[in-house]
Amino acid sequence: MKHVDSYDPWLEIDATTLQHNVREVARLAGGRPVMAVIKNNAYGLGDEIVGPILDSCQEVEAIACVRVAEAIAMRQAGVEKPILVMAEVSEEEGVRLMQHQVWLSAWLDDAPERLTRIAQRAGRPVPVHLFIDAGMGREGMPDYRALPWLEKLHQHPSVEIMGTYMTFTHELDFGHEQLTRFNALITQARKKGVELGTVHAAPSYELFQMPDAHLDMVRIGNAIFGKYPDEEGMEELADLRPVFRLCARVTRLEQLRPGDGTNFRRLYIAQRPTWVALLPIGHTDGYPPATAGTCQVLIRGRLYPVVGIVSCAHVIVEIGDDKSIEIGDVATLIGPDDPEITPQSVAEKTGVRFLSIITKLNARLPRVVV
Repeated sequence: MKHVDSYDPWLEIDATTLQHNVREVARLAGGRPVMAVIKNNAYGLGDEIVGPILDSCQEVEAIACVRVAEAIAMRQAGVEKPILVMAEVSEEEGVRLMQHQVWLSAWLDDAPERLTRIAQRAGRPVPVHLFIDAGMGREGMPDYRALPWLEKLHQHPSVEIMGTYMTFTHELDFGHEQLTRFNALITQARKKGVELGTVHAAPSYELFQMPDAHLDMVRIGNAIFGKYPDEEGMEELADLRPVFRLCARVTRLEQLRPGDGTNFRRLYIAQRPTWVALLPIGHTDGYPPATAGTCQVLIRGRLYPVVGIVSCAHVIVEIGDDKSIEIGDVATLIGPDDPEITPQSVAEKTGVRFLSIITKLNARLPRVVV
């Protein structure tokens, strides 16, 4: 394992595990191609790091994000496969994305006119994926009035339809109704001769729960990063693994006397001579405050409890009666190396969701690919 020669905390991104999870996703999808969703800065892990890794996976046909800056950052980091921005953008942003060979999404009523202006400025038709609202009620052209809109875009010389998609509410019963609505629209459009491109709908939850939603391609985020749906039995369907480690080095090692306390409010008081270690990492780095008294960290293959309080940039770890570690030793606070410190385990112990763990990781933490 490669470690950073620094006393600042850091993140390790496991490229092999990311590639493994992609293969598991593709297997569950029956060999269909994967659109890898790397939104929200790759769920906190860094789109400039994760994007090129997933770009190298043969199972990944395209990459999706939700911000213009994310798409451009991935292009600049060397991502060559198609990138889709799953958000409406301004005319200026549309022209900029065209310069970077990025697909746009469209769902507004005036999409034909807006895309025409972008195409005129870019000097070529705009490649788009058409976003249909089949009951999510958040983004997309509502399915019940989408057919004339689809026909108009299909006939428009400024538009090149690369795909058509929807998203689910993750309510399984309603999800089947959503898929029925979407499929009905797709059938009607095809009868009218509308070319819809690659049709996709299933994110991670429906990958596991609704095989009928796999369609031409699956559009997966959480599962690639090691997250199962919350329902029981999902672990039996695929072997998903955590893809990162949150690490820091021991920067102080001291033996407390009986009655000595540590950190703000002295919430931890030594009852006997006890060694404690300082890790220069805290809740501003994304390590949850509730880990104090509930979680452990891994040092030299052993687990040690987090005690006292997790402050902005410091964590105190109880080592015990013996000085069993040294200054400079690497501590893994979250990672795949022990069941007690996986992202899912830390999330459960601190009463937060998996995404609250991974997406709150500080963007300034150095990212190291291992």
